[in-house]
Amino acid sequence: MTQLALVAEQFGYVYMDLHMNSEEQYFTMLLLPDHSERARARAAANWARYPHAADGRSLPPDEPEVRELLKARMLTDLGRQHSTRHRAVIVLVPALLTTLELWNEFGPENRTGGIVLAGSSLVLFSALILLGIAYARRDSTKYTRKLEAAGFTAVTDRNGRRRYYPPGRHLPGPDSLAIPGNELRD
Repeated sequence: MTQLALVAEQFGYVYMDLHMNSEEQYFTMLLLPDHSERARARAAANWARYPHAADGRSLPPDEPEVRELLKARMLTDLGRQHSTRHRAVIVLVPALLTTLELWNEFGPENRTGGIVLAGSSLVLFSALILLGIAYARRDSTKYTRKLEAAGFTAVTDRNGRRRYYPPGRHLPGPDSLAIPGNELRD
C-alpha cells in the first residue's frame, strides 16, 4: 500500500486516508489529485522521464525517509480507526462466547472443571487483549513521535479521529482544513 501511495504522489496525487473494512477484510485508500504547482510540475517531469510507468516496472525511485513517514502516517490512520474500547469489545465478545462454550462442554456432572477451564481461558483472553492494546499504544506513540519530529500537523477530523498532515502543504479536497502553517507554498 505504501508503494502505491508513493507512486501516486510522484504522478500528481496525494495520500489522504486509509482504513480497513473489518467485515470483509479489505483496505480502502483515499488518494486525491494534488493541484499544487509543485505536484503538477513533479508529475509532468515524471511522466516525461518515465513514459512507461503504467507497466509498473519503470517507476521513479523513492526516498527511504519519505517511505517511512508515509508508512507511519498510514499505520497511524489505521490504528486510530477504532477506539481502544471498540477494539477490546471486538475481541472480548468471541472470547466470552468461547469461554461459555467451554463451560457448557463439561455438562452438569462436572461444573467445577468447566468453571476452572472457562475461568482460565477468560483470564488468558483478557491478558492477550491487554497485551494487544499495550502493543498498539506503543506503536502509535512511536509513529506519532516520528511524524511530529518531521513537522507533521496533528488535526482532529470531523469524525473525531486524530490525523497527521504534511508540513507546509495546503490540504487537498473540498473540505480543506485551515491549519496555521499549512498555507500553499509552491
